[in-house]
Amino acid sequence: MAKKPLIGICLPNKGNFFAELFIRFNLYLSGARSVSLRANNHISKDKIDGMILSGGSDINPVLYGGRKDAHNTKLDKKRDAFELDMISYSVKRKIPIFGICRGAQLLNIFFEGDLYPTILDFDEYIIHQNSIFPIKDVYVKKKSKLFDILKKDKIKANSIHNQAINKVGESLKVTAEHEGLIQAIEKRNYPFMLAVQWHPEYLFYIKEHRELFNDFVKACNEKKN
Repeated sequence: MAKKPLIGICLPNKGNFFAELFIRFNLYLSGARSVSLRANNHISKDKIDGMILSGGSDINPVLYGGRKDAHNTKLDKKRDAFELDMISYSVKRKIPIFGICRGAQLLNIFFEGDLYPTILDFDEYIIHQNSIFPIKDVYVKKKSKLFDILKKDKIKANSIHNQAINKVGESLKVTAEHEGLIQAIEKRNYPFMLAVQWHPEYLFYIKEHRELFNDFVKACNEKKN
């Protein structure tokens, strides 16, 4: 019997317990094994068949040409550096990458894009709600990998972020939006590189969000074999 693909989950050195738990649960449902990758412990990186960039703290604004004070949470510069190295490592080996929230933003920065340091930098009058439950309409572009996975041009998603993608990175394509804010990016001509601004790991009870993990694990299986 073939071994299940091994997915590396990039995480901070401390915290993100629930995010890790729910991501692992989704990967289990999709038929994959998982391992945590942290700046202080990433000895398993050579064994992974796919990588997830999970959510978390704001990204150091210096990395995208922002003001040093342009952030709302405590920075984790060590994590930023580690995960940028992991993206580079994975891209060189064509390892499938799935970005979640902060992960989408960091992937965009890797490809020389930048961010709105806060949602209010996009629109100071926007009423931005945060909830772990699906509260916002996400409009999906039809000619995209995301649409191929979801089979829908509109879905409900949750919203747990205070930063957003501004200028899109080189060779990345915007594939979903909500009220003008970018909600998904992907890269063409790559086994699987898709990143979403919401947190599908908490929405495992909705088929469309499970399908994101299913398709990602499928790509990891193909890479492994």
